[in-house]
Amino acid sequence: MKRFIQQLFIFLFSIALIGCGKQTNNGKEAQGGGESGKIEIVAEIPGDGLRDKGFKAAEDALQQVPDMRGIFAINDPSGLGAVGALEKAGKLEQVTVIAFDGMPAGKKAIKEGKIYADPIQHPDQIGRETIKAIVSYLSGEEVPANFDIPATLYTKETAEADNESEKEAQDGESEKEAQGGKSEKKSRGLIGATCMNIANPFFKVIEESMRDEATKHGYDLIYLGCEMDISKQKKQIQDFLARGVVAVAVNPKDSKAIGTSVKECNDANVPVFSFDVRVQAPDAQVVSHVGTDNFQGGELAGQAMIEALGEKGGKVVIIDFRAAESCIERVRGFKKVIDAHNASLTN
Repeated sequence: MKRFIQQLFIFLFSIALIGCGKQTNNGKEAQGGGESGKIEIVAEIPGDGLRDKGFKAAEDALQQVPDMRGIFAINDPSGLGAVGALEKAGKLEQVTVIAFDGMPAGKKAIKEGKIYADPIQHPDQIGRETIKAIVSYLSGEEVPANFDIPATLYTKETAEADNESEKEAQDGESEKEAQGGKSEKKSRGLIGATCMNIANPFFKVIEESMRDEATKHGYDLIYLGCEMDISKQKKQIQDFLARGVVAVAVNPKDSKAIGTSVKECNDANVPVFSFDVRVQAPDAQVVSHVGTDNFQGGELAGQAMIEALGEKGGKVVIIDFRAAESCIERVRGFKKVIDAHNASLTN
């Protein structure tokens, strides 16, 4: 009997040790050890920055990865398309969507809890700084070759502060209108600007800030959109030259194909400035580029995804737009942060 009791005691003690070992291991995994907390990028699907294609990309992603937990969309239209597909499938609670830009519709979706967060661009700053660079150059001053404007993260928590800033902006506009009309000073010259899609609210804000800044410095501005047609954009630049513009600002639909038009400006001694998207054509001379630090914005998106998925981690799909250099940079920044996060779990 004594021997039986001893064996029983040893058996129970062993079970207790195994149980403690399991608890310790589970505790480690819950804190991010092993595979817990890992974020796996399982697919990159083109959405071309469009709402309908973002919807289709998310639908395809749900077919391929029904248990995914996150989507990073490179802009608000594709992100809103993804939200629509998730709502249709009843998966909006399962999948965290992070987009990019901070357009009004995107901010509204964040306030409603449909999109988790947006690294937001500041198109008003892009417009102003582009005109400032042009004015400085025409005045004989040196201007930087690149002017990167950092993105900031917009979440549901920042919405209230955003509402206050919007109210202040509206009050400022009212005050400006009350101060009187347009200056009667002689124009210092015409600046020609062309963007890839004037229907996009992002480019509307850029136009408004460009126009305000140009007027402030005594210049006139013509601002056109090519509606995603590179041949139309090339024709617009030819028209600018025919009208005797003193400078051209271009947001290229195609970073390489626009090179021939930039060279035409170079040959005519008309300085060229790019905004939002860089010119990537060899031998095409651009004085200065003004745009968002898209890589840094992608890093913010990665950090937001890590926060949203928490200790569980999970599978993530990227809805990208590989024809736009700015969007490629966003994905690079996102991946850098996710890779660093996963590496930290194994240390």
